Amino acid sequence: MNIRSYLFVLCAAGLTGCQMFDAKPAADSGFNRSTAPVSTRAGFLQQAWVAPAYRGKPVKDHFSSVYIAPVDTRYMARQSWWQQQGEKKNDLAKDTDALAQRMRSQFKQAIAHYPGDNIPLASGPGPGVLVIELALVELVPSKAYWNAGATAAGFVVPGAGLLSAAGRGSIAIEGRARDGGSNTVIATFKDRRADKVAPVNLGSYSWYHGAEGNITDWAAEFAELLNTPPGHVVQRPSSVTLKPW
Repeated sequence: MNIRSYLFVLCAAGLTGCQMFDAKPAADSGFNRSTAPVSTRAGFLQQAWVAPAYRGKPVKDHFSSVYIAPVDTRYMARQSWWQQQGEKKNDLAKDTDALAQRMRSQFKQAIAHYPGDNIPLASGPGPGVLVIELALVELVPSKAYWNAGATAAGFVVPGAGLLSAAGRGSIAIEGRARDGGSNTVIATFKDRRADKVAPVNLGSYSWYHGAEGNITDWAAEFAELLNTPPGHVVQRPSSVTLKPW
């Protein structure tokens, strides 16, 4: 039995209380206009819509470069979880800004360093530029009080050690793509991910360690989406990893 199957059995049996497959839908902040999701090759996203004229064609057929706009965080303060934090809101705002900057930086790095004849980065919007606008709409930190020795903190998988699903945080984004010349919205998307189930390494653990890992995955997936042919579907990664936290 592989590890993913093993974990599924444990969850189904109620031994861990975990939600393995992030079934909760992405947030709905109002950042995007209302559009019906369509089947796209962005298999890593929970919902996506692409204007008919741009479906089934390489990005380079329409655009010569891509610009990653600063990440919007204004929708975070609307979260009920955020509103309950009282004086901690200022700290949460700082954390959110730091992760938003990290997200933009990682998206730019992943695109710039994608192997082969990759689409280059632009310094700003304009004709021939694909503009990617991102909004951070959910950020729930992981619990900082895990006890790796407690059964409630996780469960042991042979060959992998202690995996933990306790105290998982989550992160969600919404986004849209625009034609930098006309400013027309040509695609919208949203996605939500919980922290991955991973071996516990308290020495490298942080409140947002799981969110940081998901940001890295998103960056790599978008770079792959922008630089691969229309028939290539970019898949969603597993919610289980053997890379220690």
